[in-house]
Amino acid sequence: MVFPDLSAPEVKPHHPKSSTVPVAFVADRFIALILDFLILSPIVSLLVAGLVRQTKTFFLLNANSAEGVVAAGLVVMAVVFIVTFLQSVFLYFWQATPGQIFLQLRVIAYPVYQPRLSYAQCVIRSLSWTFSFVLLALPFMEILSHPLRRAFPDRAADTLVITLKKVHDDGPHPIESRFINSWMRMSLLFLLLFGVLGYFKTYHSLLAGEYREKGGTQVAACKEMRGSADLEGVARLDAALSLYLLNEISGECLDKEAEVALWGDPVNAQPLAYLAKYLLADGEAQEQYLSKICEDSSSSTCALARYMAEEGNFDDLEQADGHLWTTKFLKSEELFASNDFAGSLKAISELQKNPILQSGLEKRFVRSVWALRDAELIPQGGNGGRMPASAAEQESWIDDFKERYEVP
Repeated sequence: MVFPDLSAPEVKPHHPKSSTVPVAFVADRFIALILDFLILSPIVSLLVAGLVRQTKTFFLLNANSAEGVVAAGLVVMAVVFIVTFLQSVFLYFWQATPGQIFLQLRVIAYPVYQPRLSYAQCVIRSLSWTFSFVLLALPFMEILSHPLRRAFPDRAADTLVITLKKVHDDGPHPIESRFINSWMRMSLLFLLLFGVLGYFKTYHSLLAGEYREKGGTQVAACKEMRGSADLEGVARLDAALSLYLLNEISGECLDKEAEVALWGDPVNAQPLAYLAKYLLADGEAQEQYLSKICEDSSSSTCALARYMAEEGNFDDLEQADGHLWTTKFLKSEELFASNDFAGSLKAISELQKNPILQSGLEKRFVRSVWALRDAELIPQGGNGGRMPASAAEQESWIDDFKERYEVP
């Protein structure tokens, strides 16, 4: 027979009960989470807005952009850092996030009590909290089954969420705990299964060459904009406007170019982008775009918009930016309409030095040459417009036309 040693202390496993600790209610913690999102998300959005805009621009220019993938990764890293930093600062100084303060909740050190949390505990809890969302928030489900409502972030940082209210949570019912534990095991198994299948599928695709670069070419914002690889920002949008007026690209293409310009360079490209939107809109929307363009009525873009709205006021066209290809094209059209065919040809030839506009302006060049040639048969006083070009100018343009098209 074995007799127990009564002089030795009795060893019993310690199972803390929620009745001895003012554990916070799950509903309060959930409401605090919603409040934190409403309070902190505008701050996070403001801090990463520029990087998000640049990421969208990369993907608009090229749906398979490697730069876009890197930028998206930087956005995720920035969000994780900002959220972790903000949450850890609130936990260190106030032992609660803004939502938890409102709901009278506090985060304390547990099981070893400390007057305040160490910054290491705050950072570890915040990082673990953020990482839990990567796993589809499954680690948070432990709040429903743990006796003290401690999820993975609390156990990782040795913390516990308590309430300052007189009434506190008594912990989950045993049936609730068993159900949640079983549900979490099944969820993790399915997550693991899909992860393994996804891994092998990706590996098979890698071996099959599905991720290999094909030609290394980038897809432009609009495929109709051929020869525009070297153009960016305002210059690219200016070319798109000129091509649209030449009926070389569609309205959808111009709209996409305007969106890209607005995302990529909103300060400099905004007036010209609104001008593009004005051309594509109608009715009340068109009037709204015109009012946005002409907020500064003395601007060159407003003068260009007024010219288009009034369908031909040369005084407005003279006030427009003369460096824009769109302005130069409209001036060439105005010169042709006033029978200054030589002036129109000079403007067209100048514009055709830009490869992207060369093909679209070819019909205008031929039209002006034939009009100049026909003007020779009309008496100078009966042309109803400007005097025709000199004989030397006519011969020069006609010879250029014959050389270009190899006409005898």
